[in-house]
Amino acid sequence: MVTSMTMDQPANIYARDLNGAVGEVMLFWGFLENAMLKALGEASSSTARAPSIVQQWQATFDPGDEIVGEIKEVAAIRHLLAHGLCELEARPTRGGEAHVTCRGFDGALVSITLGKLRETAQRLDLLRLSIVR
Repeated sequence: MVTSMTMDQPANIYARDLNGAVGEVMLFWGFLENAMLKALGEASSSTARAPSIVQQWQATFDPGDEIVGEIKEVAAIRHLLAHGLCELEARPTRGGEAHVTCRGFDGALVSITLGKLRETAQRLDLLRLSIVR
């Protein structure tokens, strides 16, 4: 489950900041999958396949438990955003950090903070860079 990060938040967080952070996560996920496709030697415009691009890449390159674990963590956040995004709170009335709320596959509501979104985008980009090297 995704948890909130404790950090000071400026008073001028807007919905567009959260929207932008969600968009960054989604874009960087796409860039990561594209890097995996290139590593697999496939055209980036390929149609859907089974198993997933991530599973194919992992099976082909056996990147190790640490990277697989990291991919699973960022994938969980990406999947919540892609399939369960239902609310955003730029200025929480009870304090706390700006966040989005997603409904998980089990129906539970999960809060993902702006800081966690930004961290996830950065982690995705670092994972992509580790693949293209």
